[in-house]
Amino acid sequence: MELRHLRYFKVVAELQHFHKAADKLCITQPALGNQIKQLEQELGTQLFDRVGRRVKLSESGELVLASSLKILNEVDYLKEAVSEIESGLSGSLRIGVLQSINALYLRDLVIEFDKNCPNISLHLEELTNQQIEQKVSLGELDLGIGFILKKDYKNIQFEHLFSEKWKLILSPDYAHLAPLIMAGQQHGLKAVLLPEHFETRRIVNAYFIDNNIQYSNITEINNISFILDLVEKGPSFSILPEAFSVIKSNHQLMLFDLNPPLSARTIGILMAENSNRKKTVEQFCKVIRKQLAFDVPVSKTI
Repeated sequence: MELRHLRYFKVVAELQHFHKAADKLCITQPALGNQIKQLEQELGTQLFDRVGRRVKLSESGELVLASSLKILNEVDYLKEAVSEIESGLSGSLRIGVLQSINALYLRDLVIEFDKNCPNISLHLEELTNQQIEQKVSLGELDLGIGFILKKDYKNIQFEHLFSEKWKLILSPDYAHLAPLIMAGQQHGLKAVLLPEHFETRRIVNAYFIDNNIQYSNITEINNISFILDLVEKGPSFSILPEAFSVIKSNHQLMLFDLNPPLSARTIGILMAENSNRKKTVEQFCKVIRKQLAFDVPVSKTI
């Protein structure tokens, strides 16, 4: 049984006439009769009773018509739903972002996207960069906003948005200790840092070792605002990308360039290479580029 059998049957049932139905369907009457006969043979029943030059549905035909209408309506709905997804009018997006992107930019990105695409369901996750790369590579995320970490994800396309400089962050009360920290001398402050599983922490750890940065002890917290609170109100310091320092505008903090500097961290869009990428992915990327492309964007595949 094919859908055309049901469509032909529906037209005959509506018009109660084979000749008129054939004209409407733009096929010959014998061809139409053959299609209906095939359907009757498969179902093992007679669908029409002849009444003069017209036909009417048999009892079995009434049942088949009711089912055919449901099936054809579902097919039409399916085609319409798929068409809307392909055109970007409906569907869903799974997006992973870094903590800094979530805190600083995600709200405005979602508000702007929802203005133009209100029927798209968004599933947003704050993740470590390693998780973003892994999930994008495996197809568990449609896109991510992060930085390139591992070079062995060959199926990830990375599009540059902006670069972040690293800063030494201190409260005004301890700003005078910045030269001692940078010189690798004793100063008595605690280091307040993200936990070890964050790539940001691993970069900072390497910088501490390479430049003999001293600290009295370490406090680990996975919340940037809390890190900034502790740096502002206690004898402590942190090294973070510059964007983190403005997560809460009421902080009284002093930022210092690192000496020697750390390589700037490049933030961008991560997507799996896929010729069948959703239209909605590109629509969200347009919003990201509009709001976050602070540097000249450069696309590359790694």
